[in-house]
Amino acid sequence: MEAEIRYPTSLQDVIQLVQRLYQPGSPASIVKVQEILQQVQRSADGWTLANALLGNPDQQVQFFGALTFTVKLNSDWESLAEADVFFLLDTLINWIVRSVAEGATALVIKKLCSTLAVFFIRFPDKWIHCIRHLICCLCGHRVSPNDIDSCPSTTVLLEKASSAQKIVALWFCTIFLEEVSKLDSKNIKNQHYRDKVSINAREAVLLIAHAIALPEYSSDDEVDTALVIEGLQCFSSWAHNSIAPPAAIEKLKALNKAAMRWLQHSETFDTAAELITDALINYTSLFNEEDVNALFGILTGPWGVARFQEVLAEEGEIDPTQFIRLIIAFSEANVKRLAKRHSDLEAQTLMHMMHTMLTTPGYPVVENEISPQTFEFWSCLVEYLLDGEFMDEFEDQTDALLAIEQGKSHIFQAIQEYWRKIKIPPAEIADTWSKDSREGFTSFRKDFADLLETAYPLLHAPLFTQFVDHILSALPAHDWEDIEATMFCLKSLSDSLTDEPSEDDALEHLFGSPLFTLLSDSQAHIPLKARRTAVNLIGSYADFFERHSDFLPAVLNYLFTTLSAPSLARNASKSISQLCLSCRDTLTGELSTFLYQYEVFMNSPSADDFAKERVICAISYVIQALPTEEEKEQPILMLLRLIQKNVATCLSLVQHGQFDVGKELALSVLHCLTNMGRGLQVPDDIPIELDSEENGVRPLSFWEQEKGLIIQTQIVQIIQAIVVALKEDSEVVEAACCVFKTGFTESSPGAFVFPPYLTANFLLERAANCTRRVETIVTTAATMISSYSTEGAVSIVPQARALLNMVVTLVETYKDPQTDPDVAQSIVEFMNRMLSKYVEVFVNYEPKSRIELLFMFALNSVGVREPLVKKAACTFWSTLVSLRDDQPAVQAAIDSIVQACGPALAEKLLLGLGGGAARSEVDSLCEVLKKMVFRQPRTKAWLSAALFRPGFPSPKVTDQDKRLFLEKVISLRGSRGTNQIAKDFWVQSRGNEFAYGSVQLE
Repeated sequence: MEAEIRYPTSLQDVIQLVQRLYQPGSPASIVKVQEILQQVQRSADGWTLANALLGNPDQQVQFFGALTFTVKLNSDWESLAEADVFFLLDTLINWIVRSVAEGATALVIKKLCSTLAVFFIRFPDKWIHCIRHLICCLCGHRVSPNDIDSCPSTTVLLEKASSAQKIVALWFCTIFLEEVSKLDSKNIKNQHYRDKVSINAREAVLLIAHAIALPEYSSDDEVDTALVIEGLQCFSSWAHNSIAPPAAIEKLKALNKAAMRWLQHSETFDTAAELITDALINYTSLFNEEDVNALFGILTGPWGVARFQEVLAEEGEIDPTQFIRLIIAFSEANVKRLAKRHSDLEAQTLMHMMHTMLTTPGYPVVENEISPQTFEFWSCLVEYLLDGEFMDEFEDQTDALLAIEQGKSHIFQAIQEYWRKIKIPPAEIADTWSKDSREGFTSFRKDFADLLETAYPLLHAPLFTQFVDHILSALPAHDWEDIEATMFCLKSLSDSLTDEPSEDDALEHLFGSPLFTLLSDSQAHIPLKARRTAVNLIGSYADFFERHSDFLPAVLNYLFTTLSAPSLARNASKSISQLCLSCRDTLTGELSTFLYQYEVFMNSPSADDFAKERVICAISYVIQALPTEEEKEQPILMLLRLIQKNVATCLSLVQHGQFDVGKELALSVLHCLTNMGRGLQVPDDIPIELDSEENGVRPLSFWEQEKGLIIQTQIVQIIQAIVVALKEDSEVVEAACCVFKTGFTESSPGAFVFPPYLTANFLLERAANCTRRVETIVTTAATMISSYSTEGAVSIVPQARALLNMVVTLVETYKDPQTDPDVAQSIVEFMNRMLSKYVEVFVNYEPKSRIELLFMFALNSVGVREPLVKKAACTFWSTLVSLRDDQPAVQAAIDSIVQACGPALAEKLLLGLGGGAARSEVDSLCEVLKKMVFRQPRTKAWLSAALFRPGFPSPKVTDQDKRLFLEKVISLRGSRGTNQIAKDFWVQSRGNEFAYGSVQLE
């Protein structure tokens, strides 16, 4: 049992608690120890305690002592008198000097350096030349910050300093810069810190230069690698930090060659390589042309070539990953030079290295980590060669054309090398891969697909025809790994093809070959991945089949054959859908065959639900393309008969107590109906032929007459039966609503464009019986209102009135919009839709007492926490207060509502603009405010009545602030400037600390 944790009463108690913090224990006890120690750190004795803990021999206790100094600096720095400030600085430096002399651990000394950096941030004017002062103190010159001029120069001091002293100074240089860079750079109050960094930059550069200077001797044994490594790390911090002054960066550039030469020392290679790699990726301007030439010489010279060979052979002392990163980063940074100077030996050597990386053994990601890193380089090379200004960079255009051809040759070669890498492994190897390995390999293939798309505008049809030829040549040998990899490439290029005739010629050869006949042979030993890639390939070239319909039967036969394979059904159904979408007009003659094949598929016990939905959508595309509505009757009825078989099975399952299985089948049926409705929608690019009117009356369409209405009734009965049998299950109701929504987007009659009364009655029944996901019903009602609000749409006033009554009843149930934000949002969205065409129904609703509840609900929605509800409410009110109607009686009713709600709406808006809303919501509230100011003459009175109540909307704004805000808002008359005035008022009400970019030092 763990001992009781009490507040310490002595130094020894504190030490024991610190040691206990780092020992195994229960999470609860560790949290308790942390809480007590934090109290001790912040106590009045914290300064003394920190000093005492640093004198303890335990490094963990020493670290905690340094941390306590940091805590006190952050919490109590304002309470220190000037004399105490300098005493504290002297104490901290004393501990650093002492720690170095006693050989303390890096953990403790770095924490002391961090504490000194915090000291600088708190008292920048008391320690201006911080780096120079610390170097003086480390080297034995214990002077005050104001007396450093009496000490020898920094160069002299560093010549005599020990390695440990210089390393500590480097640590401080790095930590000091990193801590200052964490301050908010947008706050003008922090600008002086940048100035102080500039003052200290000279000493930092001197220190780095001294650390990484090449010694006169060359023996590895005599090199102080620890000092060099710290110098390189400090170099990296200053070179890459955004607050490092430009003058310091310029001085650091003079050290580039020294840093580069440390690449060739085995112990310093990693650090030097990381510094240079990061600079090449993020800050290429650090290197001038002379530096780049030097790096070319190192990396492509004897040393670089030897190291590259060692990496390939998995030999040598340097980190292979770091070396490869360096080569790739250097190649990317110099891609222009490699393209333009392709005949230079150095460029050829580097390009050879880049190609060799693609030939290293092993499956990418799984066994080979080199090839996945190279994509960016080849993409950069392609983009550069495609750049319209590339030719202008050559004096002789012949040289430019030669450079492009040489570049294309390299890219062709790289694509061939990548192609070998994307081949799928044999099943016995793939089965041993982990999930991460499979995903990594798949990601590599996708990256290669992206590279192919990028490169195609440069390589054009020759690349495409090469792939097709490769498949045709591999078919006799049934080399399915090669064929699959090449089909993958062709699929990747499907969106990149141009209008070159050779592309279509190649596709004709491909789809006219025995490829899909061979793939259709279920007895052949063909990898599943190859069959799946072939399925996906077909769907991606739907445009080709639209132009060359004679190839459709063979590929569709293959696709319908693969539907029977569970592992291929979803892919096959997607491709079938893509072909039917693009080639619907061509495929109408095949409709009876499709229906038969779909029936066979539906009766299969292993039929995938998702595939069923896609294929029924595909067949519906073809049905839609039939010339007349009458011709669509029988195919639709046949699909419905197939669906009804599943409905009967579903109902039977539910009746026998198998509710979950029945529900799954019910959802599948409803999803099939939804996809059927989507497939029957008239495409956007097909003009709608409206029946001509006779005597001002439009003749009834097929769907508004007996046979069409029978089909519609049958669909609704299927939906109704399922919903009732599944006891109004919320998921089932939601799926049923999706079926009705498929007809809302249509502008002409159709099988799923139900009579308004049918849809409305369904929704009314659901609202009365469904207790969950009510928002689905209301959202569907809102969509219905919207679809019948367009120009030329029939009026549905009775249904609108009934649906409005349904929503009012829901408001009586929910009352507060905060109760269920999803329902609240759907209700307010419904109110918005009513304003478009059915505002008369809305404003003349009876009894008035019930509609008042709805408006109060909308008012309260302006003040809720949920942003989507608030935004919907703001949209409603901004529309209502500016609404104009041609009918005087309707306009009078609108005006009456606005006058009644105006004072409360003004109060809600001011509460939000006065700090009650999130800053991101101010613009939405402003839209209402601007419309009120522009349209409603009494707005100023409403705002004044609420605004000048004591303490409203915030005690942080004075009456003068309120008066100025009101005057500016009214004078702007709803113009765009209102938003900024409102944001300023929001900041005043919250307090300036809430302004963006105003994070300050405390």
